[in-house]
Amino acid sequence: MTREERRTHWRATMDKQASSGMSIAAYCRESHIKRDLFYAWRRRLREQQPATGGFLELIPSNPGEVSTGIRIHIGARLFIEVGRGFDPLTLRTVVETLSELSRCSV
Repeated sequence: MTREERRTHWRATMDKQASSGMSIAAYCRESHIKRDLFYAWRRRLREQQPATGGFLELIPSNPGEVSTGIRIHIGARLFIEVGRGFDPLTLRTVVETLSELSRCSV
């Protein structure tokens, strides 16, 4: 398993635990995951997330448009459109990829 595959696996595991409504201890016990390993990966993934320290401006769409989701504008040329029922893991992957690309182009 590659490094990126491990990160993707653990991000999905973190998302599943969060949406399960269970405590981390209960989730780990039921999923046969070592709790120390869960916490280590949670810390590792949090450290890799860039600190934004800012705000995003949310602008409502035109009243005449039928909106079924959200559109996130990043600057004048880039936006992310998310429909209802989207896959949170896919959105996270897109945002992380864009963050990495923006760091590379600076």
